[in-house]
Amino acid sequence: MTPMHQRRAQNPSDPLEPYAEALRALVPSREALLAEAKAQSARQANRRRKAAGTALIMALVGWTWLADPSLAYREVKVASSAREVLQLEDGSVVELDAGSVLRIEYRLRSRQFELLEGEGLFSVAHQKAPFIVRSHGVIVRDIGTVFDVLSDTRGVRVAVLEGAVQVSNGQARQHLVAQQQLRASRQALGAVETSNPAQLQAWRQDLFHFDATPLDAVVAQVQRHRVAPIRLTGAGAQQHRLSGQYPAGNVEQFIDSLAQLAPVIVHREADGSVTLEVQR
Repeated sequence: MTPMHQRRAQNPSDPLEPYAEALRALVPSREALLAEAKAQSARQANRRRKAAGTALIMALVGWTWLADPSLAYREVKVASSAREVLQLEDGSVVELDAGSVLRIEYRLRSRQFELLEGEGLFSVAHQKAPFIVRSHGVIVRDIGTVFDVLSDTRGVRVAVLEGAVQVSNGQARQHLVAQQQLRASRQALGAVETSNPAQLQAWRQDLFHFDATPLDAVVAQVQRHRVAPIRLTGAGAQQHRLSGQYPAGNVEQFIDSLAQLAPVIVHREADGSVTLEVQR
């Protein structure tokens, strides 16, 4: 055995072994590497979820702004013996006739109202947010104006006192300016006519104003000023028409006078209701 082999036999340990142990301490094990990889994947997935959530929130905010949904509303019901004036937060003024029902909607991008019943005069304060009044499928969009909307058995009448409006029903649209009016429904827009200022001002002066008004429309207007119902029976209510101005302060007296103004018989019932029997 040579001297070199003798020395190795006497000291069999590898002189580099301590360094190898140190390196093994510094290099992670397979299990540690797998655990770190899983943790990193989880962190990346969490970041993606947060980014997706933020994008979804931004998309929903954008959709909400563009869609302009109704966030809340309140309904104003005017008593049969009163009129009501609403001062809106934007400076606009709405005057409602007796028995009218108006829904005020709160939206992000527009000022919207729905006249469910009756008559209202809208004096609109100019703002960027559109001012829109709906009634039974008819949409009135303000273009800086004062306008009157009446809803009765004949449909919806829109009349402009100042400025201009756009009237539509989802199928057609019509531009109206001061001293113009039309009647509209879901099915059609009527012809543009010259408005009658006396007729538009009558209800604000506590008057009934009829201009060749069919008897059923007369009854509908009078009914808004009365709690107990008025029933119209018999054929020919559409054919009989009434014209003139009459005081609205005494509704009962006007009902009794219908027997002289139209071919009807007035029947008063014990419960306060009235039946108007149309004669041929």
